[in-house]
Amino acid sequence: MKIKTIQNYYTARGLQWPDAKDALWFFLSEVGELADAYLAQHAAALTEEEVHMLQTFADEGFHADEIVSRVDGWVRNNDRVKKEDIAKEVADCEMMLAVFMYSLTQTSPDDALLKKMKEKLGSRADLLT
Repeated sequence: MKIKTIQNYYTARGLQWPDAKDALWFFLSEVGELADAYLAQHAAALTEEEVHMLQTFADEGFHADEIVSRVDGWVRNNDRVKKEDIAKEVADCEMMLAVFMYSLTQTSPDDALLKKMKEKLGSRADLLT
C-alpha cells in the first residue's frame, strides 16, 4: 500500500501519525488481533501447541495494546470482544507495518521487499516486472 494513501486515511480520520516506537506497538497489537481472529475461527483444525501459540500472540497483542493505550493522545478504537474477519486484521497488520517502517526509515515495506527480491534474483530480477 502506498504510504500517501495511509497518510490520507489518517488525515481523513483525524488520527495522529505515530513515531516508530508507537507504530511498532500498534503493529504488535494488530498481530495479536489477527491471532485472536484466526484462533476464533479455526481452533478446531489446530493442534494444542498451535492453539497455545496463537493464544500467546493474542495475549501479547493485548498487552501491546495496553502499552500504547497509555500514551497521551492515543485513543484505541478496537473492540476486542467482537471477532473481526481475518482479512480486516491482515489489512490492519499491513497498514501498521507500513506506518512503522515509514516512521523509522522514510521508506515502505513494499520498496524494501522489492529490493530484497531483486538482490536474491540477481540477473533474473527482470522476472519481477
